[in-house]
This record gives sequence, structure tokens and C-alpha cells, in this order.
Amino acid sequence: MADGVLRELIPEIEGLAETKVAEYRIPGLALGIIRDQELAWFEGFGCADLDSDRKPDAHTIARVASVTKTFTTTAIMQLRDGGKLGLDDPLVQHIPEFEKVRARCGTVDGVTIRRLLTHRSGLVTESPTHGWGALRFPSREEVLEKLPETEVVIPQDSAWKYSNLGFGLLGEVVYRLSGQPYTEYVHEHIIEPLNLTSSVFDLTDELRPHFFVGYNPTPYQDRPERAPYAHLDGISAAGQLHSTVSDLAKWVSFQFRTDGGDRGGAQVLSGSTLAEIQRPQYVEPDWSAGQCLGWRTTRIGDRVYHNHGGGIHGFGTQVWFNAPGRTGVVLLINMWPPHGGLELAQEVLEMILEEDEAAAPQSEQPKLDPTPEALVRFLGHYRAEPGIDVDIEYRDGRLRLAGHGKSAYSLHAPAELEPTEREDEWVVRGGRASGERAVFTVGEDGRVLSYELGAFVFKKYVIAK
Repeated sequence: MADGVLRELIPEIEGLAETKVAEYRIPGLALGIIRDQELAWFEGFGCADLDSDRKPDAHTIARVASVTKTFTTTAIMQLRDGGKLGLDDPLVQHIPEFEKVRARCGTVDGVTIRRLLTHRSGLVTESPTHGWGALRFPSREEVLEKLPETEVVIPQDSAWKYSNLGFGLLGEVVYRLSGQPYTEYVHEHIIEPLNLTSSVFDLTDELRPHFFVGYNPTPYQDRPERAPYAHLDGISAAGQLHSTVSDLAKWVSFQFRTDGGDRGGAQVLSGSTLAEIQRPQYVEPDWSAGQCLGWRTTRIGDRVYHNHGGGIHGFGTQVWFNAPGRTGVVLLINMWPPHGGLELAQEVLEMILEEDEAAAPQSEQPKLDPTPEALVRFLGHYRAEPGIDVDIEYRDGRLRLAGHGKSAYSLHAPAELEPTEREDEWVVRGGRASGERAVFTVGEDGRVLSYELGAFVFKKYVIAK
């Protein structure tokens, strides 16, 4: 259900989408907005099928192409958490035939699971077989047979180099370590637990009537032509998934469950692993973008967005979300490559978050609660040699390390002090010393004299009354 911010923005969002459809002659467009754990708004524009004028809805099925890679990443991380692999394992450890690959640059052993997940392995983009032009992609067996002709063409970690083949091989890793074909594994361990009822690798007779008709753009004429269908076969892990806005909204909602605890049921990854997936592994030199495990990140102003797109015959997809704002956008277009329009996902997400900030309530008057008597003795100014100053304050119900006065360098501050079972020991949360213990020395009269943290002794310089 749309919230107040969305209700205010819906006319503008609808107008923007309608403009994109008209300007770029897009056959059909499906747009959904996710707020935390629900699809808060959806609208379809244009036609899911030009011959019937059927309008796309939230359950219209499209090929989502490379968005599949985020599911493959999840499968790999499930196996990692199960002790079946390590992210820094060389691929050849799990696919011995990979040793036959030629390293024009870099090394074969340098092609690791992590580098494949982040497109930093240097591996070629596609298997040296038939594919996009032939409208027939290689089988699993053909991919393996062609490994002696496959190359690592740039040094590992030297640049971001997208590789569909790399993700196809990760699907082979899933098969070999789980004992299940990749598509069966993903369906059983990810799609079913998340209740993605219309997400499949092959259309069923039951789902086929809900399929978007995909189109190719045509030069010199208005009406696009119907796109051919080519199964990705041996590289299915790179882009064979079909899904809907409704299901992808659930997928985005899952990305917000980093506090979900251990893996179980719909929590198909532990919260900590989910947070790990979203953590940038590499950042571009200008800090405008980065690569996480599977997901790409884009920095616009002070906000960072996670995203992944997809493009395959007849279909373009964009999935964007902002984790702090717990807001995401899913966009499906039934033409690829479209002349434009895929940028709509980013534009709508930015529009919503900007309005969220504008609508946020002003800071309330802070509660001026008294400091508990037992904590007053810790407050004050401390100094460690050779002149590192820090204050211990009580703010918002917690003891905190804070910079002293106008000092530009306070080493461990800002951070919070979390109590332990001992009155003289506190665990630091945040900053350089996070997780370490601050151990206080107390005089015979009960006054705090100093504390030790990270091999520094901070002597109390001002005694709080």
C-alpha cells in the first residue's frame, strides 16, 4: 500500500513513465516500488503483447537476464556458508578441467570464486562457441570442451571485466558441490523458500499465458519485431531466469533482511552473509561505482544504490535498491536494447528518497535524562601520550568516546562504550577499536584514574564532580 510520500509522487512517476514509453517507443513497461517488505505500488504501461493490447501487470513474466547473477551469487554463498567452498578458492580447485584455459595475461590459478563474483578475474566475456549471433548458446558439455580455447585476457584485479562465462562456470560449481543441476538447486534452495511463485528457468504451460512478448527494436519503422527466444543452456547461471515485478519485489525485500539472523526458511542467507554480499569488494578510482558480490553499487551524491540490470533478446530489466532507505524499484521493459527508458528505475528511486528526506520530521527536543550516579565517575577529559585527547560523555543513554574540544585527532573516537559483566571493563563499539575492551583503573577512593585501550593508557585529566 502506498505511503504518504508515494501517494504524493504517483502522478509524477506515472507521467515520467508515460513519457519514456512515448519518447522511446517502448512496447510495454512494468514498474514496481518496494518499501521494506512489500510491493507498495505497481503500474503497467503500454502493452505486454502488441497483438492483443494486453497491459502488463505485476504478475506478467519476463526474462530478467543477468539479474539471474544475483541468485547465482546467493547459491554460491549458501555453499560457502555450508563449508563447501571458500571465496578465494581458485576455480580450478572445483573444476579441474579449467587448468586447460590459456592465460594470455594473469594466471589460471588467479581466477577465483570471489573474482568471478565481482568480474575481476580477467576471463573472457563469453565462451568461444556459438551464442548471441547464432541464437543458440553452448551446452554445459560444450562450455567444458571449449576450455582449452578459452582465455584469461587481462591481469586479475586490473579492471572490471564482465563475464557471462564466469557466472556460467559458477553454475557448474553449484552443480558439482551440491549434486543438483544449477537450476534445480536455485529453485529448491532460493526460489521456493522465498515463495517466488512465478520465477522459473523454463516457462511452464501454466505460466506461459502470463508471458511478456519480447521485441527487438527495428530501424526505419515504428513497430518493433517479435524477438527470437534463445535458451542460455550451459550458461543459464548467467541469465536464464524468468520472473515478475511481484517476485522481484520479494527478492528486493529479502535484501533488506541483513538483521534476519541465521539462515532458515525465507531467510535463505544469514543476515551477516547478506550484509557481506552487499559490501563493496572493489571501488572505481573516482568512487562513483563499486562491485559487491553479485550486486553493483552506484554512488550518486551522498547516497549509494545497489543495482543489477539485465538484457536479452526482447527484454530489459533494472533492479535498484537503497539499503538505508529500505526502498527499491523494479523495472521490466519488453524490448531490448531499448532506445532509452531503463534509467527510469534510478530516477524514480532518487525521486522517492529525496522526498523521504524532505518529509522527515525535524529533530525532536532531546530528552535531558540525568546521568546514572554509577556512571558519573567515568565522565571527563582523558589524555594518552604523546598528547591524544578524548572525552568520555554520557549522551542519549550511553557512555561515549568523543573528540576533545577542537582536537582534530582523538584516535578511538567517536565510539560507544558497551557495559560488560565487570564494572571496570567496557567494549568499544565503532571506530578503530571496535570490539576491543577499555579497562579502567579505579583508585581506593572509587575515583576513575585512567583506562587502557589498544596499548594506550588514557589518564583522566579532568575529574567530573
